[in-house]
Amino acid sequence: MKKSLLVLAGLAVLAAAVPASAQNGPFSFFPLTPCRVINTKNAPGPAGGPALAANTNRDFPVLGACAVPTDAKAVAFNITVTQPTDFGDLRVYPAGTAQPTASVINWVTSDFAVANGAIIPVSGGAGVNNITVRCDMPPASTGTVHLIVDVTGYFK
Repeated sequence: MKKSLLVLAGLAVLAAAVPASAQNGPFSFFPLTPCRVINTKNAPGPAGGPALAANTNRDFPVLGACAVPTDAKAVAFNITVTQPTDFGDLRVYPAGTAQPTASVINWVTSDFAVANGAIIPVSGGAGVNNITVRCDMPPASTGTVHLIVDVTGYFK
């Protein structure tokens, strides 16, 4: 008997901590050809390495990159984690806002790579950090995980 495995990708939508500039919808969605805006496996830089460290926050710029306009209100992402050294989760939210309690993606150490879709409101404009990523791992963990983020569209 042949068995099939159906994998459904979840879509996380951040509802809390939406910046005032993104609360005046409705907005239109503009799809984009997937484009990589963050890859911590790359050389150190604002959207590159190093890997995310356990129980820390890191801010990233996304507006103005990969054809996302500087006045976009939210961005549709494919968020991937890879090469974790401890289990954990990521919370992704607009920079400068309150940290949400819900995670966007979760993993265990045996996972080589895990991906999830998310629509995240953004704050600021071009040349500043627009999203914050919180890497949650067990207390006192010294673990790391690499983050790869592709833009798939935006709301304006």
